Amino acid sequence: MNRDDTIVLGVTIAAVVIVPGLANGFLSQMGYPWVGSAVWALGYGLGVVYIWYEWIRPLDIGAPDGVGLPEDEDSAEE
Repeated sequence: MNRDDTIVLGVTIAAVVIVPGLANGFLSQMGYPWVGSAVWALGYGLGVVYIWYEWIRPLDIGAPDGVGLPEDEDSAEE
């Protein structure tokens, strides 16, 4: 991950936490606590899905080729 990707990821995570939290606070102060909580949950949830889709889903997480396979095909059949 290069420096630009790190900055974008940091800003995205900050936005996912800060923006819904501030919206929740302002809406609660205005007398709409349920709306504020819904906005927080929706914003936070969508942010988590976005981070998963953009950064976690594309990762190739798995064993390298050949790991865990028997060395000889004939010995596996015995």
